[in-house]
Amino acid sequence: MTRPLGVRHVVAVSLGLPLAAGVFALPHGVENLGGPATPVAYVAGTLATCTIAVAYAVYLSSPLAERDGLVYAAVSRTWGSRRLGFLVAWPAVGAYVAVLAALVASLGKSLSTLLPLSPTPAALAVLTALVAVHALGPAAAGRLQLAVVGPLVALLLGMTLAGLLAVVPGNFSPLLPTPPLRERPLFSLGAATVATLFGFVGFDAGAAVSTATRDPRRTVPRAVLVAVLSAGAVATAAAFVALGVIPWTRLVFAAAPFAAAAASGLGVETAVLLGPGTLLATAAAALATVWLPARTVSGFAEVVPGADRSTRPGLPDPALALTGLLAGAVVVLDAVGTALYLSITGIFVGYGGVAASAAVLPFVRPGLYRRCRFRVPASGLAVVGVAGAVTAAVVVARTLALDPAASLGLTRLAPALAAVDEAVLVRDPLSTVLPALLLWELLGVAVLAVAADYRAERGAERPPLGAAYEE
Repeated sequence: MTRPLGVRHVVAVSLGLPLAAGVFALPHGVENLGGPATPVAYVAGTLATCTIAVAYAVYLSSPLAERDGLVYAAVSRTWGSRRLGFLVAWPAVGAYVAVLAALVASLGKSLSTLLPLSPTPAALAVLTALVAVHALGPAAAGRLQLAVVGPLVALLLGMTLAGLLAVVPGNFSPLLPTPPLRERPLFSLGAATVATLFGFVGFDAGAAVSTATRDPRRTVPRAVLVAVLSAGAVATAAAFVALGVIPWTRLVFAAAPFAAAAASGLGVETAVLLGPGTLLATAAAALATVWLPARTVSGFAEVVPGADRSTRPGLPDPALALTGLLAGAVVVLDAVGTALYLSITGIFVGYGGVAASAAVLPFVRPGLYRRCRFRVPASGLAVVGVAGAVTAAVVVARTLALDPAASLGLTRLAPALAAVDEAVLVRDPLSTVLPALLLWELLGVAVLAVAADYRAERGAERPPLGAAYEE
């Protein structure tokens, strides 16, 4: 198998969604919880996300890195159940298809202002281009990802340096200016930390490219961890710059605080940075997102025969074609807002599943654990895994307590929501988010049943679960 991608490509893919256009609005939605101490919350959020990333890194350093669909592979092999692995990984398919639809709808809306196209055909044109790039193969998609993320990172670094020159130290004094912050600092910073976790959605895109990466068991774990730490560093620096340039009490009036602070340092209008930056960031996020549902579906091949079928370069394989068709249907039906109900919970269910599996891995599957190159001591992995599962559970619980507009507004996808009717998102999460997750899982059960009947009719046999890692 040709493996054209290296560590740079994996880092670029992992950074696609965490550095989406919402990065320019940092620390929007968090500063009202943490006050001038908000950068501390971003540091804590980065460390919390690292517990999930470490769980991914452990599995990615095992022979499972040679398979598509890490969530399915990790959960099914650890707990000895293909059905469980499928039902834990399945929500991410719908979640990332919804995210992809939102991103192409946003890009389509921008494109329609330049070309004689309405937003929906423009969005479909963007989606077709994305699928075409990925159909050319991992090398083409990886090179383009690097070509987009590289300038984006350079822009963000330049903005950070310019903003640092304009920071006013007095803006951080007092660090806890309000009675609630002074009286309950840990509670306030804890709430702010939870809000920062939403911004790391999509870091697992790097894991999705493991089968296309050279020496994946060595390269991909490091790249995913580097990407999470880098995304956290950017978010922390952006929050520090925004709060250092714009007084905390006035930050709420800035539509894009980080961009406004950097523009102040450079002496230019905010739009000069925000226009090209938003386009680059949204394109990078859309390119990275395509990998996630497509490779997850491909990983279901032992449950759904044919899901991993390959095609000649230039022709979408079944998993990629299904991803494009589902995202296109969401756009055409104007159902982006409704589809996004599933996004955050669907993604963090998978994160929690991998973290919980890693916690018990040394004890229930010692053979697989011994074959991990990145082998955290058993007791330490149990602690990290439990912490990661709790982190994911906290985000899911918070998502079920906030309306979809509020929870999605904490992600880096917030600017893409401009293409969605706000009334669709300002709804009770218990009548939108929870039913969306349950209905999607019921659809997954139906897929399992149909696939089982198909295998029975064809007499298809599956290798033992341990065959994926036993020597």
